[in-house]
Amino acid sequence: MDNPTVLIGEDIGAANLARLRGDFPTVEFRFCLDATEFLAAATEAEIIFSKSFPTGTLRAATGLRWVQAGTAGVDRLLTGLAGRDVLLTNASGAHGVPMAELVLGMMLSFAAGLHTASRGPAEYNSVRVQILREKFELEGQTLCVLGLGDIGGTLARKAQALGMRVIGVRRGTDPFPHVDAQITPDRLREVLPQADHVALCLPLTGETVGIVGAAELAGMKPAAYIYNVGRGSSIEPNALIDALQAGRIAGAGLDVTDPEPLPDDSPLWALPNVILSRHTSGSSPFNADRITAIFADNLARYLAGDPLLHRVDRQLGY
Repeated sequence: MDNPTVLIGEDIGAANLARLRGDFPTVEFRFCLDATEFLAAATEAEIIFSKSFPTGTLRAATGLRWVQAGTAGVDRLLTGLAGRDVLLTNASGAHGVPMAELVLGMMLSFAAGLHTASRGPAEYNSVRVQILREKFELEGQTLCVLGLGDIGGTLARKAQALGMRVIGVRRGTDPFPHVDAQITPDRLREVLPQADHVALCLPLTGETVGIVGAAELAGMKPAAYIYNVGRGSSIEPNALIDALQAGRIAGAGLDVTDPEPLPDDSPLWALPNVILSRHTSGSSPFNADRITAIFADNLARYLAGDPLLHRVDRQLGY
């Protein structure tokens, strides 16, 4: 592990690359953003640090010992690394702030009626009346957060700062900060009627696919809103469209959809009570610094033979 070759396919910026080379002079860093060059370089890589992996990369990397993903979700990598003795770590902790703030932005947009105000020219007074009728305040309302990892935990903290009551849904039962109540997923339907807002911040696993379906949507308040910044498959798409069209819930803020990209003929594009952000929630000008810091910490551990942080549990999928 003294002189490994690291293949970087992540645009981390010149300053971060120079910092890595200065901090780890015995490591050979290869920086490739071109897919063809990346694939060729993978044949000699012991470590790959990247957000995207061109088709065939993992198969070509026969000497691979560790993959540091530049993302929190690693469901595609789990398939590619199945049956191989390769360490897999993710970038959990790098995307919580921008993703939580996007959910809050959607919530504030609904609360202030901005989603209606921004829908183009219309008769001034009638639109104004609609906005005034729709407006509400987040303070004192209840937010139910599904998934209390980096993203959900950050959202809970920021929502509490706005004066919201937060219900957290997670597998673990240990006390979690910044939530007023905490339940396990099997009790989700018990708390949905209490929530004014429901936010899904979940990875893709067998347990999270379809965790919100017709029954769960029917249990929400007619004035409640749902948000998804995890994986589109966590919400049954037809059940969501039916609930929105029938007015059984007030609206939805979706960064991810099922399928994705969303087809041009999807009813979601035309629904006035839907905000679509096109899978941009994790983007931030500070991501490169955060992700590189996670990788650098783990690289020091790898070279020293110490356990890596953010290691993915392949059974759980995250």
